Amino acid sequence: MSRLELEAALNPEQVEAVTHEGPAQLVLAGAGSGKTRVITYRVAWLVEERGVDPSRIAAVTFTNKAAAEMRERIEGLLGLYPLPAFVGTFHRLALRLLRRYGPKVDLPNDFSILDGSDQLTIVKRSMKAAGVPDDAFRPQAVLGAISQAKNKLIGPALYNREVDDFFGRKVAAVYQHYQAALREAAAVDFDDMIRLSVELLRTQAPIRRRVQGQWRHVLVDEFQDTNHAQLALIEALVGTTGQLTAVGDEDQGIYRWRGAELENILRFEHTFPGATIRKLERNYRSTQNILDASGAVVARNEKRRGKELWTDSGAGDKILLYRARDEEDEARWIAGALSDLEPGLGWRRLAVLVRTNAQTRAVEDALLRRGVPYTLVAGVRFYERAEIKDLVAYLRLLRNPENPLAFERALNRPARGIGKTTQTKLSQLAASEGKSRWALLADERALRTVLAGRAIQALGRFRQLIDDLRREAEILPLPALLRQVLDATGYLEQFDTEDEADRARVENIEELVSAAQELTEKEGYSGEEDVLGAFLDQASLASDTDSLGGGGVSLMTLHAAKGLEFGAVVVSGLEEGLLPHFNSAADADSLEEERRLFYVGMTRAEERLVLTTCRRRRVAGKWQDQEESRFLAEVPGDLLRVEHSPELFASRHEPAPRWGESLDRRRGRSREDVMRFFGRAAEDVSQEPAEEPPTAAQARLFEPSTPAGGRLKRGSRVRHGKLGLGKVLSIEGQGDDAKLVVFFDGIGRRKLIAKYAQLDVI
Repeated sequence: MSRLELEAALNPEQVEAVTHEGPAQLVLAGAGSGKTRVITYRVAWLVEERGVDPSRIAAVTFTNKAAAEMRERIEGLLGLYPLPAFVGTFHRLALRLLRRYGPKVDLPNDFSILDGSDQLTIVKRSMKAAGVPDDAFRPQAVLGAISQAKNKLIGPALYNREVDDFFGRKVAAVYQHYQAALREAAAVDFDDMIRLSVELLRTQAPIRRRVQGQWRHVLVDEFQDTNHAQLALIEALVGTTGQLTAVGDEDQGIYRWRGAELENILRFEHTFPGATIRKLERNYRSTQNILDASGAVVARNEKRRGKELWTDSGAGDKILLYRARDEEDEARWIAGALSDLEPGLGWRRLAVLVRTNAQTRAVEDALLRRGVPYTLVAGVRFYERAEIKDLVAYLRLLRNPENPLAFERALNRPARGIGKTTQTKLSQLAASEGKSRWALLADERALRTVLAGRAIQALGRFRQLIDDLRREAEILPLPALLRQVLDATGYLEQFDTEDEADRARVENIEELVSAAQELTEKEGYSGEEDVLGAFLDQASLASDTDSLGGGGVSLMTLHAAKGLEFGAVVVSGLEEGLLPHFNSAADADSLEEERRLFYVGMTRAEERLVLTTCRRRRVAGKWQDQEESRFLAEVPGDLLRVEHSPELFASRHEPAPRWGESLDRRRGRSREDVMRFFGRAAEDVSQEPAEEPPTAAQARLFEPSTPAGGRLKRGSRVRHGKLGLGKVLSIEGQGDDAKLVVFFDGIGRRKLIAKYAQLDVI
């Protein structure tokens, strides 16, 4: 492949990266700038033009899908030339090293690799061996701490020396037992594969020289996602004589929670002295308006090198921002907007991106009602998630205890001492007696023929639980019934709020309660309507979507969208507490990652970008006031076209706007007036009357000084020692006895007395 051929296929910046000569280079590739082309064409250049033996080239990325795509592209470019010696993931690279040289780090060649379930089982056993009760520390949290230590190349002994807190000391004890159990089982986990590969290359000089001599050219994709251990592996592979091409984008570093260290890309030339830094800023995906809007947002971050993306495809449409009254209004509008976009783009080129899995429920329901085909990408449909199916099974059982599928699912979820052996014997007895399993639970004589007393008692408690809940179902509204199911079964007690996955499951359960509340209000409830039946039908409809799943609208989280692109993208739920997520708002680094996550979502769009936000949203069935995401204020106003729901103005007895009418021309109001109207957190109109205009006394400055020395007034931004950042919604009265209503980011509205509030004005 000559340079002339390269120049015909690539832009000048790409050509320079492909033909790089020297020890190391970092290619900062902005979103949609053709980073994969750089890696694949560089492989072809090295083989065809520089005469490098393909067996001396290794290309590394993070996912099997990305590796397969890279391999396919390289194969197409090389033609009859053989493929590089290695094109795959970090873990596959480590596996190749350990299969060959494992005994050098006390690992047999036939070692096994543990999956997540196996790891959790061994952690639980290790906790027991270390005397750490699992009701004191969740096994998932302990396993997460061990994983973080391994990603930093910290073994059990060093971890034990470094920790200085109670939890850390307990983890250290478990860590030692956990590693001993792995050795006994001749097994490794995924973190160990990288850690042991680094140990191998660092401690075994002959092997290190052999490996470095074999792979003289190393190419790494998505460099911003590397953790400490992966960076150490790259350093060991390259050594002082190899050539490294790393491609990445610091603005798309969104996996800090998984151990990725952004410093790896920010300090590249410190790790690899003499490295060349190049930028790819020409974008081949999005319109200039989308690039300018997303660029203005991510430019607020301090931890970045900086890029200015440009395109020659034109300015394109402005970004559309829709302000909804609530999530149902938001979802309904999204379904309509997608239907309007479909004729020009097709369903497959449309996507809806959300911050959390729980947000998909309302959108899925709206798409189903409108008949919009969709596919839930890299996730499980809301009503097919395990925790949702468990609770729906309970509801089905309350409606009909003879339902065999619901009985089977609910019987031992959460665990109540009814194991597989008991369940098998119960099923066999039911078949021989010609009865349902539910009916057998009342027949203690028959149960005693096959089961021990402890199992019979557990089954009896389960039957009593369902009988009690069935009586409750006759009188309780559906949302209250769901909460009663959660309380009576202890279902929520199995989740650890410190664990990321468990927090997502709890959020999904809260969203199910919200769905029940929504349906109850829609159907009405007088005790006569079959709201439970309607809800179960809705769940069945939402699960039975095979006919709609053939490549329709893509519905996914922002994390899952990385690396993808669509003709039109809707980024939904732009509110404080969601994006940025409330777990991240108080930490500067986490807040910057949330901003990068928003940037990733925006830059998935090719032609049309739509943003939506709600004034209020249900959390566990109750309305919660929402404040717009701070990130929306970072999008330049001249790049936005704003639409707002008529329901917002209808709820305030104000005339509804015409669709598409911009804020600054709406009924003669100034842009500032309308922005102030929408910037305030919504009142909970389901529980309290709409807010009246402030009186003169309420509008006056609040007289007493706050600890920070400022003056409180309506609209002030404040900080509380425990509740965090907030905004004053109203002030009633004067002096120390004044009553304040403050909306705290990620927590919601709180009522405080001035003299006890201890607020700092910021």
